[in-house]
Amino acid sequence: MQFIVNNIGLIITIVSAASALIGWGASRVRKSYGLERDINHLKNDYNTLSGNFNTLYTELERRLDKVETELKVLRAVNEALIAQGARSPDEHIRTAAADHA
Repeated sequence: MQFIVNNIGLIITIVSAASALIGWGASRVRKSYGLERDINHLKNDYNTLSGNFNTLYTELERRLDKVETELKVLRAVNEALIAQGARSPDEHIRTAAADHA
């Protein structure tokens, strides 16, 4: 009993230090779980963005293919008009409009 009374300051310091270490360890574990959760959210966000990008890229390719096909048709029509002797597509349009009037 005398030992405890004489060393009460030392005992309080040791208990306080042990409590601080336990609290610090628990805080590190919580922080670790928080960081892991944040990393998982970032991974999920990246996967979502990647999927959206792939969808947009596919749609863009589809639209560009359609435009390319339409350009080929327009070039063919233009060449046919030139072969028929029309000086310009506008002239051919005016001639066709006059024929239908």
